[in-house]
Amino acid sequence: MHTETKTTNPIFLENEREANRYSCRCLQVMALIAALAWVLNLLDVFIVPPAVMNVSMPLCIFSFLLPTLLMPKMPQLGGRFQYLIMGCCILGITVLSIAIPKHTVLAWIAPVLLSCHYYSRKLTASALAASVVCLCAAGIAGLFVGEGDPNLIKAFSAEEAVITGEIFKEAVLFFLLPRSAILVGMAFVCITVAKRTRSLLERQAADSSARQRIETELNVATQIQADMLPSIFPAFPERSEFDIYASMTPAKEVGGDFYDFFLVDDDHLAMVIADVSGKGVPAALFMVIAKTLLKNAVQVGLSPKEALETVNNQLCENNEAEMFVTVWLGVYQISTGKLTAANAGHEYPAIRRADGSFALWKDPHGFVLAGMENTRYREYELDIGVGDTLFLYTDGVAEAMDGANTLYGTDRMLAALNQNRTLGPKGLLQQLKADLDRFVGTAPQFDDITMLSLQRKAPAVRQSIQVAPEVACLPQVSEFLEGLLEEQGVPRRVIIQAAVAADEIFSNLARYSGAASAQVDCAIQDSRVVLRFVDDGTPYDPTAQPEPDVTLSAEEREIGGLGIFMVKKSMDRVSYAYEDGKNVLTLEKRW
Repeated sequence: MHTETKTTNPIFLENEREANRYSCRCLQVMALIAALAWVLNLLDVFIVPPAVMNVSMPLCIFSFLLPTLLMPKMPQLGGRFQYLIMGCCILGITVLSIAIPKHTVLAWIAPVLLSCHYYSRKLTASALAASVVCLCAAGIAGLFVGEGDPNLIKAFSAEEAVITGEIFKEAVLFFLLPRSAILVGMAFVCITVAKRTRSLLERQAADSSARQRIETELNVATQIQADMLPSIFPAFPERSEFDIYASMTPAKEVGGDFYDFFLVDDDHLAMVIADVSGKGVPAALFMVIAKTLLKNAVQVGLSPKEALETVNNQLCENNEAEMFVTVWLGVYQISTGKLTAANAGHEYPAIRRADGSFALWKDPHGFVLAGMENTRYREYELDIGVGDTLFLYTDGVAEAMDGANTLYGTDRMLAALNQNRTLGPKGLLQQLKADLDRFVGTAPQFDDITMLSLQRKAPAVRQSIQVAPEVACLPQVSEFLEGLLEEQGVPRRVIIQAAVAADEIFSNLARYSGAASAQVDCAIQDSRVVLRFVDDGTPYDPTAQPEPDVTLSAEEREIGGLGIFMVKKSMDRVSYAYEDGKNVLTLEKRW
């Protein structure tokens, strides 16, 4: 059984606000009509006594305009505002009907019609009851006041304004009651319309709530999926032998593509890029399963070929949805650059040698995973030299389309890669995505876009010196750093900046740390110098200290803090960590 309840659903609240505004505009029009009637009476169009009109019209116009005047109070009045509107409407029409009854017969339907916009049977019934009572009261009062209605008082003469009992009886039985009955009939029609419309609105509200719940769940699923993929870069800041970067842009809230990379041990890096059939939630669920199984298989020591064969059989079990996934899986040996890989129906990888351009590496393809049990896969090896870059992608890159349904294609992809071939993995992927976006324009994205790139780098020149944390050892530290930096061809400007920063850090360490031992590391790679100061003294983070106010004079400024402030300004990055009971301060300078 349908029952009306007070609701805070945004759809109903917005409808109520719109109905309030619409009703106020309608009452403004009715106020204008009342004012026009007043003017016409002054021009002798009506025969209402001026005294009656001069009293009734201001009250009538004020009643119609009162809701508009109270519109700023609508939020505080809440649901009571609609009853205020109905009350003012009925009061205004009552006053108008008493003054000029024969011209206001149709006006009585206005409160019932306005109440329909709120889709509330209770409000419509209340407006009907009040309208019937006031219609009858106004009709009776109109016999004695105002212009009078010749339909109610036959042969009425303005000079003989005598209402007999017979006239009163006929007015009630033959005019007021029929009009009230017509009003009741119209009200039932309005109530039926309001009921049906409210049912539709309730269904819309339920659908909106369901959609909102689904969107919330999809947002959570999107976040969970994003958290499952490596997303912190640089991924291995302590490993200078290689650089890796990856990105995924799903076509829907959740995608079927995925990438993964992880260290199997200190010398082997596993890389995976895959594309699940289908889109949306089913593909995302299948993606989670496939990603987990592949990682587990590699971590227990299986080769890429063995891992694909094992996971293929696992995915074929109970695969009622008949989904499948294309996978490229490789294990990269960091020390030698040897890559061992296997391809299960995935896109050809692209590779750029240090002195060349990107080109597709047409590796042997096997069947997709979960396509058929006991499928065999072929394994191959590829040597990645220093400076070489490997690029992996899903078909969402090459098969992206513009508004004219033209494919982006592998030729455009290779051209964009070669145009940016001097960039590292992160810059390379960002520029390729930007070129892809320019090509696609405003056309919708139909497939997930996933990319991964690995670049082998020359090993860093790294040396360390163990010294006593004493000021007397400062020349030894300076000689060590300057000699190494000059030997590696570091610009003189950078050498001076590094030496000054090292002097400040080691001096503070010697004077204030209370350490028993200290170590200074220096690593040089890719136009970058990284200095690390390690000591076993009292934990202290100099980067967390407030910066001195350099706008003050030397006499006004507090003592201390200026040295580390100058170090921060001269270096590109300064970071602190407390590891294994030791302070570790790292300085980085690029050129």
